[in-house]
Amino acid sequence: IGRSMECEVAVDAVVNEEVHNRAYTRMLQHVMFAKMGEQVLVVHEALDMRESTREEEWMYQLEERQANDPYKAYNTSYELFMNGRARDALGMLGDYDDGTRVFAKYKARLCAAAADPSLCGPLGKDGTIISW
Repeated sequence: IGRSMECEVAVDAVVNEEVHNRAYTRMLQHVMFAKMGEQVLVVHEALDMRESTREEEWMYQLEERQANDPYKAYNTSYELFMNGRARDALGMLGDYDDGTRVFAKYKARLCAAAADPSLCGPLGKDGTIISW
């Protein structure tokens, strides 16, 4: 997945929880593996490292980092999209454009889904996982 999306570091949701306080991440794609049944997994891209903090300041810094997350609009938009709200997701992006292939592919898929809401979410019309 990471290679096909041209991202350097792709992580699953478990690893994302571990690195989220140390690196900015954004949702990359939803996938299903046959061996895992119908469970849909979210793959994230790990991006820029966050500034480290001293132990006593970590809670304050966590709140500040979340407020200043450069990928917040992207991630919120992606969550809306995966919940069938493509038009809201497109509106959430506003002028956001990070110039990456990941973003270009997401926005193209999002624009198509805004015109045809059946393209929203992780599953396509035939019930299979949508691939980028």
